[in-house]
Amino acid sequence: MLLKSGSEYPTISILICSRDRRSDLEKIVHDLKLMDTNHKFDVIVVEETNDSLPIKGVLYMSHPVKNFGFPYARNLSIAQATGEIMVFVDDDCQVKEGWLDKLLRPFKDKSVVGVQGGVVVPDGTNAVGWTESILGFPGGGFKRIIESGGTVQDTIEISTLNSAYRRWVVEAVGGFNSRLKWGGEDYLLAKKACRYGKCLFVPDALVAHRARGDLSSIFNWFIRRGRAEIGVVRSREYAGANWGSIFRNSLMLKLFAVSMLFPLFPAPVVYVLFTFFFFYLFVQYFRYLSAWKKSKAPFESLLIIPFVKLTMDFAADVGHLKEIFRG
Repeated sequence: MLLKSGSEYPTISILICSRDRRSDLEKIVHDLKLMDTNHKFDVIVVEETNDSLPIKGVLYMSHPVKNFGFPYARNLSIAQATGEIMVFVDDDCQVKEGWLDKLLRPFKDKSVVGVQGGVVVPDGTNAVGWTESILGFPGGGFKRIIESGGTVQDTIEISTLNSAYRRWVVEAVGGFNSRLKWGGEDYLLAKKACRYGKCLFVPDALVAHRARGDLSSIFNWFIRRGRAEIGVVRSREYAGANWGSIFRNSLMLKLFAVSMLFPLFPAPVVYVLFTFFFFYLFVQYFRYLSAWKKSKAPFESLLIIPFVKLTMDFAADVGHLKEIFRG
């Protein structure tokens, strides 16, 4: 697995955390072993499982299923890493040709401390899955690639779905916040890491990430994201993540505000709600039409954009409430 090496290239550790996706894990490890790259690298796998089964050719570590969350596993992986640069990739990703070299290219600039790569969907993705990516999930999705115009962009938004950091900066910020069981730990780490230097979005360093592909899975996913957002706010580690941002993005609060105006309208409440819903649909179509046009998504994806977005927004609010009333 140690490919082209040399003093001009920093050492690389590729970190993968996994749970309940053994076949995906084995597939991405296999693909990484076959990569054509200029970099010397090793692979660190941390698997949450009660049935430990090491994978040949990687540094494998397992921990029992105790639902400690993403940051716990990520911190275990960085503790095992020895590379000067740590690369993070999800177990259900497919790396595209030239992925690693493109992702690491910006580190030739010593001022760069972190990089996020582009995220697309695999071939055969259904209309709902395409819509997730057009809406910008996960990791900015296809929407982020389109908005970049194909050029490298400054950013403070980095997802461990497809990213890389200098080892020293991860250590300097203290790794991932282990209290954020539901997620958001990579969001906070990025905000802190980018204070130490430049962070970039590199749209052509591509991975294909499997989409959820159905509204039920998206709903559960965004409940977790909503809970994560509250955890991030409560951490008080980043001023930009605050209660104001939660309130501004809340669909339920927007509906509540509209309901307060009901006495001012002579029309029946159902008409007012219909008008609000129509306006919501129009706004979503307007925001995401350009990304859809530039994608290879089917026409069905355009039709369901507002309904998938509505599912995301409502589920996020459910997650907010769950976490707020949990304590």
